[in-house]
Order: sequence, then C-alpha cells, then structure tokens
Amino acid sequence: MMELMLCLLLLSSVTLNEVVGGDVCVSGHDSGPVFEEQPSSLIYPEGLTEGKVTLNCQARASPAASYRWLVNGTDVPLGLDLRYTLVAGNLVISSPESIRDTGSYQCLAINRCGTIISRAANLKFGYLNDFPSDSRSPQTAYEGIGAFLACQPPPHYPALSYRWLINEFPNFIKKDDGRWFVSQVTGNLYVAKAEPNDTGSYFCFTTINLDISTKSTFSKANQLTVLPDANPRKSAPNIKVRFPAETYALAGHTAQLECFAYGNPVPKLRWRKVDGLMPSKAGSTIEGPMLVLPELSFDDEGVYECEAYNSEGSDTYQGRINVQGQPEWLQVMSDSEVEISSELHWSCVAAGKPRPSVRWLRNGQPLSTQDRVEVNGARLKISNLALEDSGMYQCVAENKHGTIYSTAELRVQVQAPDFRLNPVRKLIPAARGGQVMIECRPRAAPKPSLFWSRGTELLTNSSRVTVTPDGILWIHNISRADEGKYTCFAENYLGKANSTGHLSVRGHIGFQYLLQ
Repeated sequence: MMELMLCLLLLSSVTLNEVVGGDVCVSGHDSGPVFEEQPSSLIYPEGLTEGKVTLNCQARASPAASYRWLVNGTDVPLGLDLRYTLVAGNLVISSPESIRDTGSYQCLAINRCGTIISRAANLKFGYLNDFPSDSRSPQTAYEGIGAFLACQPPPHYPALSYRWLINEFPNFIKKDDGRWFVSQVTGNLYVAKAEPNDTGSYFCFTTINLDISTKSTFSKANQLTVLPDANPRKSAPNIKVRFPAETYALAGHTAQLECFAYGNPVPKLRWRKVDGLMPSKAGSTIEGPMLVLPELSFDDEGVYECEAYNSEGSDTYQGRINVQGQPEWLQVMSDSEVEISSELHWSCVAAGKPRPSVRWLRNGQPLSTQDRVEVNGARLKISNLALEDSGMYQCVAENKHGTIYSTAELRVQVQAPDFRLNPVRKLIPAARGGQVMIECRPRAAPKPSLFWSRGTELLTNSSRVTVTPDGILWIHNISRADEGKYTCFAENYLGKANSTGHLSVRGHIGFQYLLQ
C-alpha cells in the first residue's frame, strides 16, 4: 500500500513533466483556463420569431477547455433541449422565449488543471406595447399660462425615449424652443406659456432601442385648445418639473437632471453647483431645462441648483447627486507554484461604493473556512498545502452595481530531491587561510533535509565548519588538509539525491581574492 501511495505522488503534475496524458495537470506543459471572451448582458425583442441569441464564451487553456453553461445556477440542458446549441464555447439559443429563457447565464471553462466561471450575463426581453385605443379627454389652457399634456406611456421594458408630434407626422415639437419641454423621465409635454397658435392635436411618440432592433408607437390625439386673452397676465417663474431630491448615479456614467418652469415671460433656466465649482464637462448644458454630466467622477458629487428667472422674479430648486461606483480591482492574486505542506496567502482588494464584498471560488465552487482553509473577507489562507489544493481560484468582488472576477492558478509542487538543474559546483577553488562557501540547492518539494559529508565523514558544526539550516556549507581558516570531495545529501519522504564537488586548496589568502 505504501509503495502504491508513493507511486501516485511521484506521478503528480509537478513531478513528471514528461507525462502529457490522462487527467493530471502537467507542470510546464499544461495551463488552466483563462477567459478571453465572456458573455455580455443582452435585451432581446420579445416576440421575434426565428431569431437566435448568442452568448459568447472563449478561454485559452492547455489542453483545450470544454464548456458548460448555467442559467440561474442550474445547468443549461445541452443535448436534451434542441433549442440550445454549443458552438465552440458559445451558447446559441434558437427561438428564444421570455418565459423560458429570461435569466442569468454563466459559462464554465474546464480542463484537467481546473475550472473557472464567467461573470453573469442577464438575458432579458424588451417590449413596447401599444397605447390604449381609448380617446383622450380634450384640454383647455389660457394664453400666457403654463400647461402640460400627459404621455401615459404603455407597458414597456427597458426605458423609452420620448418626442411629441403636433397635428401630423413628422411635425415634431422642436427641442430648441424654450417654451416647450419633453421630459425623458415621464414623457410629459410642458409649455411654459401657452399661445393661441398652440391649439392642435398632440401625439406622444415613444421609441424603445434594443440591442438588435428599434420599435416606436404613438398615443391617441391629445387635443389642446388655447383660449386667447386680450391682456395676458405676467407671472414669475414656477418650477413644475423637478429632478429628485436625491439622485444616485454611477462613476463613469452620465447623470441627467431635468428642470422646467411655467412663467410669463418664458423663464430662462440656469444651473450651479451649490457646494463647489460646476464640472467643466457640463459644457453648454449649464443653461436650459436639462443638466447633463457625462463621465461622472466622485468629485461631481454634491448639491445642484436649478434657477428659473424672468423679469417678474425667480424660483429655485435644489437636489443632491450621490456618485457611487462599480467594483474595480486594486490588488489581485497571481498564478502561484507552492511546495506541498507549505502555506498559501492570497489577497484581493477592490474599491467601489458601496464597499464591495469579496468571496472566493475554487474550480467554480464556493470556498469557505474549513479544515486547512481560512477565508477572511479579502484574504485567503490555506495551511499545510496538499495536492488536492491545486486548481483554479477566483476572487469575486461585488456590490449592488456590479460583480468582477479575478482568476489565478495554484499548483502544489511535490518532487523528490533533484540536483540536475542546480548541482554542487564540480570544482571549488579556495586559498589557504581563507574561507569558502559551498551551496546545496536541489529542487524538492517538500523542503528536504540537507547534510554534508567529506568522503565518508559526516560534517557537523565546529570552530571551522558551519552547516546552515538551508544547506550552505562554510569552511573557515582553510588548510591543505581540507582539500577533497564534499557531498551534499538531500532527502524528503519522496526520495533521496546527492551531488559532489571537489575543493581545491591553492596558495595563500591573497590567491582567493584573485579568484573572486
């Protein structure tokens, strides 16, 4: 039994580089999977017949990786459901259906060195229903007074963009007309100061943009009648469209704030940052009904104010932008080859707002504290490493805004002592009266016991001879009698090896310096 166990250890991946077959990961020859392409989230048009969804997944690996897919944590029934096809590593879904195929998809790449799992890609289905066929109630406004028409968009996913038609297609309300404003939040149409020639039929025109198609629909007519007034009353601004008191936006993304006011004369609108300088990236949008802040940074966080003003007065409104961030790596682990019975320490550090949590995976499976494994948030410690600890490891950082993965391969080395790559020097020159250092550095895992002999005499520490714990032999105050063969012996539980060099003593101590 002991001979069989020793044989299995000697056939480990890091012991015999010549082995290239079977299920053993071979050091210097094989490599675990590393993703080159991962699936991305997709919004597919609902009801599109004869279509296909392709979720991409490719990994480099030696030997080549095989692939599995999960949907909501359960295996995709490849081979059992003909709608699912694996093309290389990519998952192709034929005639996708919202009820059956909506979900979170992950790809697993597998070879004999280990398994890694991809980021999650969400497959969702976009739709835009038609507006109800019911007629809309006519509305009346008075000249010089503000008014609005409600869009009341139909059920949809994802968000819509809005425009309004007046009387007939394609007569759209002009965005550069300061009297009018179309909210991209509600779709409602606002007029700051109605005029008699605004009388007409208005249609809310909605558009949905999906990854592979666009769909638009428009409402029934909203009849607006503006009654003339011989002496329209002037009025100070009154802000009617207000951005949220608390807006949460992601760093690197764009924030848009809306603000619009009724008033006569038509109010002008301007923006400022209450607690700092307005970001230069706002550009020309610091005036007008919409403030656009592209590529947000954490410095852009703060309180923003919209002011509407005309000759009759002004009105202001304030709200706060809170900038948050998706996780991003500050420190990750790297591929490691570690000798058996030693200790592994890895850490992953991620930034983000809210602060990301970190979890660990081994070969695609959750890793938790048990036996020799200690998981402490962003730190992983494995004590007394064993062969079965070899594999693919991932640390996963996540907050409510996203999830990121970092991958590394761990190889636990096991090897009988071997001097072939680093033998003891064959000829070791030394000078009388001087000292000499002879190194003994075999490859071995776990670390071997090392000892020296001169001929058949085992060397131990004395006034002139020192053998350090890491196997270095020092000889001080050298004489002719020290000349001869010196052998280093290395031993661990897998085997033994030795290497011999010849110490040649010449001249006096000055000769030693000439040799250095």
